[in-house]
Amino acid sequence: MSKFSKMMKQKYKETRKSAFIIYLILRTLVILCAVRETIEGNYWNTVLCMFSLFLFTIPTFIKDRFKIELPNVLEGIIYLFIFAAEILGEINNFYGIIPYWDTILHTLNGFLCAGVGFSLVDLLNNNSKRIKLSPIYVAIVAFCFSMTVGVCWEFFE
Repeated sequence: MSKFSKMMKQKYKETRKSAFIIYLILRTLVILCAVRETIEGNYWNTVLCMFSLFLFTIPTFIKDRFKIELPNVLEGIIYLFIFAAEILGEINNFYGIIPYWDTILHTLNGFLCAGVGFSLVDLLNNNSKRIKLSPIYVAIVAFCFSMTVGVCWEFFE
């Protein structure tokens, strides 16, 4: 094994480790928040905490079920977005306390969805031997994916 491939393998382990550490820290904070909300009698917030814990499992489910490898930075951003929207925004009322919190999360969600859309199309493009998509097509699909998810989110909201 060459020196470069050993270095890249080590770098991959470090980024995997950092995504896992982010996951553990946020999961612990959500569990502590759920305990606090249960003690205070805010059972709806406890349900939101449980929902957040469920959402934290989705990237791992996608990886295992569909054999799709999400970039580690994207995975960490997904965890942070879920935490920012549900725990900070809803339960700790950042929507009311911090001006433009909703705008910040909508902007972040747009970039996040574009990243997910780009990653999915890029993975399909790289794993296919017969199809080679142009970079502009991949960018357009990522944009359309982001817009579609944003519209669906607004319908839900």
